[in-house]
Amino acid sequence: MPIIIDSMVASTTSLRLNILILTTLLILGAAAWYAAHHLTGRDGIDWQAAEAPCDLNRGPCSATLADGSRLRFAIDGDKPIHALTPLRLHVESDAGDIRRVRVDFEGVGMEMGLHRFPLEQTAEGQFAGPAQVGICTEEVMPWRARVRIETSQGWQGAWFDFTAVRGV
Repeated sequence: MPIIIDSMVASTTSLRLNILILTTLLILGAAAWYAAHHLTGRDGIDWQAAEAPCDLNRGPCSATLADGSRLRFAIDGDKPIHALTPLRLHVESDAGDIRRVRVDFEGVGMEMGLHRFPLEQTAEGQFAGPAQVGICTEEVMPWRARVRIETSQGWQGAWFDFTAVRGV
């Protein structure tokens, strides 16, 4: 006996299946975009590494930003750098039209939360402000300082690795 399929039922089922496939693809696309832009730390900044040699426990370090301007970064305070000890951050740059400068500390190899320090302008192209490295269970903890500079052209940045010790 032949099976008779109502064409209206088949058409509705096909439409529902197409909508389900399209919805699934849109959700997967949104999840991929989110992962690429948020979970991997992509923030639109073309990050530049510090120039070698760089040891913030010994003195200032330099980097060349994406636009070719220079940046100098220093952490003032007791050396070696100690966790939970007041520090003073200094940034100098010849980038034009600097609107804001901030420094983010992030743990390297261990999630340590967000430690963000906005700096105030002290002179033309010079910025400074207080900071503090968070405490860790490790005796010596590797950290990364991400220096962000906002100009009329957008954000630029350089990163500087350093270590901090737990005890005083």
